[in-house]
Amino acid sequence: MAISINWATKVISVPQADLTFVGGSVYQLDTDWFRLQLKDLEDDVDGIIFPKTHNHNTQVLLGGISYARIIEIINGYTITFEDGSYVVNLVGSNNNILDVTNLNTVQLRSNNSAGLINVREIQQDIFGGMVHVDQTNGTPGTLYPIGTPLQPVDNFTDAKIIADIRGFDTLRVIGNATLDTGDDVSYFKVTGQNAIRTSLTINAGANTLGAHIIDVTLTGNLDGGSLLERSVVSNVNYINGFVFECMLAPGTITLGGVSAAFFLNCYSGVPGADTPIIDMNGVGGENTPMAMRGYSGGVTLIDKTGNAPCTIDLSSGQVKIDDTCVLGSLIVRGDGQVVDTSGNHLHTGTINTGLELYNQTTTGEHIHDMWQIMGLDESMVVTMSDDGTTTTKSVHDIVQYITDTSITRAP
Repeated sequence: MAISINWATKVISVPQADLTFVGGSVYQLDTDWFRLQLKDLEDDVDGIIFPKTHNHNTQVLLGGISYARIIEIINGYTITFEDGSYVVNLVGSNNNILDVTNLNTVQLRSNNSAGLINVREIQQDIFGGMVHVDQTNGTPGTLYPIGTPLQPVDNFTDAKIIADIRGFDTLRVIGNATLDTGDDVSYFKVTGQNAIRTSLTINAGANTLGAHIIDVTLTGNLDGGSLLERSVVSNVNYINGFVFECMLAPGTITLGGVSAAFFLNCYSGVPGADTPIIDMNGVGGENTPMAMRGYSGGVTLIDKTGNAPCTIDLSSGQVKIDDTCVLGSLIVRGDGQVVDTSGNHLHTGTINTGLELYNQTTTGEHIHDMWQIMGLDESMVVTMSDDGTTTTKSVHDIVQYITDTSITRAP
């Protein structure tokens, strides 16, 4: 069923199916689209002989100000909306539709502006390209000005409806918030005030597929392919995707899925000997590959029971490997050290029965290589002088090794 005109009675009928659903019992009629449908009907064989239905003055830009289009229903035509208990918002023009509508149980809301300024463009500017969400002090609903900085919406369902209507892809979270079962922010940008002022908890039933989350302290459960940026990450499950310039707080980050997890320019937020923990196994043993680039501070790896590769490039730090890491390969490079959970230095080779470790750090592993050149191990300690040592290897051999491997000898 489409918009129709009874030319004999001059009644324009608007079916509910031709309206845009906003949410709840609220619908929307784009009046510019509506007048184009009327023009099409006027051009038809049946309508071409009858008086036109409306006058139209298009949107005008004058002195840097955009003035709204004007639509006026004329020549005695009236409008009847399909009867029902719902509300229709009239958007897109200044018009007289409210004045010529035949009354029934449908409620109309006009959006006319006395100064004829294009209200929708002003509203878009007030939103600032995003919908504002405050679960503590916000207001439910989807009608303007709900969702603006001065009147945030109080739930993510309405926020997403507002964003979809206005063409936004960003939700601005004010204060703390929880994404609960049924909330869907997939492929949206969700940004907090900062990681101190906004804590975001994501419960298991929320959809965060492909979400871009910025400036929050994050806990809970993520779907695949998310991007976390400038945030504090603590006790988060199912990470794959990208974690960029984030602090890893006390707690466990659990990897999930078969796509790789990337930690780029991240750092530990745990002082002292303790570290953040990364559970490599995930729920159900998804065997997630992982790459950490430019990491600073300590990190502990546990439950690596799959053969997916793992690479860690340290700016400065320490990697602890738990004895539950038993399969696959791990490459560690950069300025730091690799130890077990007791603090014992781990060398390149097979550890924990099946994990292939490639320790390419500049601290610790080169000392171990120097001991090997001297024919020593941890149980055979010797003394050295400028003339040589008590072993068959001289200081000259050691200095030559240092030169060949580009290590600077301490003064």
